[in-house]
Amino acid sequence: MTSRRRLWIWTGLAVAIAWVLAAGSIAFFRGQRVTSEKVVAYLREKPLRDLSDEERMRRIEGLADRVNRLDFEERQKVRFEKEIRRIVLEMTEAERVRYLSLTLPSGMKNMMEAFNKMPPLKRKQVVHRAITELSRYSEGGDRAEMEKTLGDENVKRIAAEGMKAFLSEANSQTKLDLQPLFEQVQNILQMGR
Repeated sequence: MTSRRRLWIWTGLAVAIAWVLAAGSIAFFRGQRVTSEKVVAYLREKPLRDLSDEERMRRIEGLADRVNRLDFEERQKVRFEKEIRRIVLEMTEAERVRYLSLTLPSGMKNMMEAFNKMPPLKRKQVVHRAITELSRYSEGGDRAEMEKTLGDENVKRIAAEGMKAFLSEANSQTKLDLQPLFEQVQNILQMGR
């Protein structure tokens, strides 16, 4: 076998190995990516009511870790899932505080980054929809239910984290576009006093 032919064989073999490694890496990392479906599956896997206090806390921290790895769109999907509401209702007050302390900062930052990247027209549509939902929420029984579930202090904490992220993460155009939404939140919080 000539050295030239041997070089071609080794080069072909190296390229084939590189492609196999690349394909394997892609498959591995796709499997590691957290999605809203995977978070819901995690929630269904073991109900909190069946776990000891220590296991419950590990489970809640595992949930928070998964939620924090979601992108904005996936996080929004999880937010409206029945399973997340069920697990929050199963949590004790201390567990809710822990979960919120683990997820709020990254969630608010994630949201502001998403708003900063949105085209202005879409951002305004999202703000309008959010204001409409908040108005409906404040007029209906949803507010009382949320305050009962989360507790007044946690609702205030959510609003404070949102304002903190708004002030530190939002660009100037996003701040202008979100101003009506934050005014609505402020009005709702003041009505509760």
